[in-house]
Amino acid sequence: MTAAPDTMRPFDSIIGRWRTSGTVLDEHGQPVAEIDGTDEYEWMPGGMWVIHRVDVTIGDDHVHALELIGEHNPETNTYVMRAFDGSGSFGAMTAHPNTDGSWTFLGDRMRSTLWPSEDRSSMTARWERQIDSGTWLHWMDMGFAAIAH
Repeated sequence: MTAAPDTMRPFDSIIGRWRTSGTVLDEHGQPVAEIDGTDEYEWMPGGMWVIHRVDVTIGDDHVHALELIGEHNPETNTYVMRAFDGSGSFGAMTAHPNTDGSWTFLGDRMRSTLWPSEDRSSMTARWERQIDSGTWLHWMDMGFAAIAH
């Protein structure tokens, strides 16, 4: 693969294959479903896009998704994330690298913070969903463990 341009370098911390686990919470913070599967982030040839593949179960549902991440906006330091899933749904979010090495992902009435470990062996994420104009509800906790190639 050709080296990614400098604008895409922040994604180096998440590139790899990950064992995914987690918990979905109801509106009272009680667990309602477990998450188990894999996530994979890889460079598309040319280094202008990151390909994100999702293969997880959430409770009884099997979820397959493909996401393309790229299109850096230098004014906001954000990247466009376009996701497509096996049910025919699609959506867009933005990714913003934070100064502490974490990421903020923002979508339609949902947001997440992803914290990659410094040694690239694990990541954690907290997801929230917006239930009204100003209230965010804790929605999911996720963990990712690196899978050796």
